[in-house]
Amino acid sequence: MPARGLLLPALFWALLILILCLIPGAALPQWRWADLLSIDKLVHASLFFGQSLLLARLFLGHGRPQRWLLWAVVISASYGSGVELMQGLEALGRRTDLNDAIANTVGACAAAWFAQRRVAKGKTLIPLALLR
Repeated sequence: MPARGLLLPALFWALLILILCLIPGAALPQWRWADLLSIDKLVHASLFFGQSLLLARLFLGHGRPQRWLLWAVVISASYGSGVELMQGLEALGRRTDLNDAIANTVGACAAAWFAQRRVAKGKTLIPLALLR
């Protein structure tokens, strides 16, 4: 698949993350914090797991696996930290949360581990027929 065809899903996913994470606080559904905390970090980790996996697929075959996996994680974790900092903008009525940035990074690292195992087994990086 041409690089453009691999880049578009990663860019789309990054845009989706940006939109979801920068929704003004007043527009967010009002949950009790106990309910939100039970899934919030999992949602963050899942979003950046997907981002890192899409980037890993884009970089696959460009150098040693450690190199392309590292780049996928670094870019995803950096993007996650940047988005988290943007959430602290006063106009959005949200706040920056270090724990969210950590969850983003954990999701990106988990994707690298998952990708490395898939490649070692000779399987496609993303097990979805739609994205092959």
